[in-house]
Amino acid sequence: MNSENEKNRFRQDFIPENIRQVFLKALKQALKVSWILLKIYIPVSLLTAFLDRLGFLDFIAPYFEPLMKLLGLPGEAALVFLAAWVNNLFAAIAAASVLDLSVRQITLIAIVTGFAHNLIVETGILVKLKMGRPAIALTRIVFSFLAGILLHRIMPQTLRGTSLTNYETAAAFSWPELFLKILITAAEILLMMFLIMLLYELVLLWKQRGKIKNAFSGITRYFGMSPSAMGPWLVGTFIGIAYGAGILFSMNKKQVLTHKDNCMLTLSMCLLHAVVEDTVIFAAIGANVFWILGFRILIMFLILSIIARGELYRKLTWIGLPKEPAIQD
Repeated sequence: MNSENEKNRFRQDFIPENIRQVFLKALKQALKVSWILLKIYIPVSLLTAFLDRLGFLDFIAPYFEPLMKLLGLPGEAALVFLAAWVNNLFAAIAAASVLDLSVRQITLIAIVTGFAHNLIVETGILVKLKMGRPAIALTRIVFSFLAGILLHRIMPQTLRGTSLTNYETAAAFSWPELFLKILITAAEILLMMFLIMLLYELVLLWKQRGKIKNAFSGITRYFGMSPSAMGPWLVGTFIGIAYGAGILFSMNKKQVLTHKDNCMLTLSMCLLHAVVEDTVIFAAIGANVFWILGFRILIMFLILSIIARGELYRKLTWIGLPKEPAIQD
């Protein structure tokens, strides 16, 4: 009897009455987001391949080789980072997928660009939300390289068996093979976006979704943030700064966040945001999922744990964190 009751409760909580409508809504959102992303991914992939065939990547490689060597990457990889900084991770993936990179190198790129990408848009959002200042963009770049150098020293030279897709670059370049690889990756992106959107829709319909907030409340409390910071933290961590901007703006108006909340939220989102999507899209070209997630979560936890103690966050406004608002008389 108890087993039957649990099944009925599960159906009521998780399975919507019109499941077809939920699937269609998720598919519509996935197509919309994927179209936006693929408009970047496909042209940048073709442009990078074209520049490679012209010899441009070989031309710039020597200039960036000393810096890239510290990360265990070829000089041509500098183009990947430039694409990530001025655009988003899909531009970085497009540039990376054309280069001859190992799983280890793709994983390094995934983590470094995960810390610093889409800097113009995301910094603008943080400034608008009064959660950061322009200097935070440079801080993210510097930190991403420091993290990459550290990771290069501790990561095993060979990574096998843990990537979602076994990515291999063809020894001999051919345009048909490149087009096929782009189409396959585009299909994987669409599928992954659909699964993410479907999960999001099901969570919204879950009658017990408040339990998610309760489950994570201990995390923000541990980092010294107020209960009001829980919503923005969940949005930033799982949806991201850019895609979650609308929700973040809405929450920012409705909820009163302390100066410490804003500082800790900004640091948290710069270190780890859109955790599911960022990880999955790099897995599509062969990055090691466990290293991406494990390293970024560990770094976020360690840094926030240190800064959350005492008043240290007040002394870090020079890196781009928001200044404490002046007290009104």
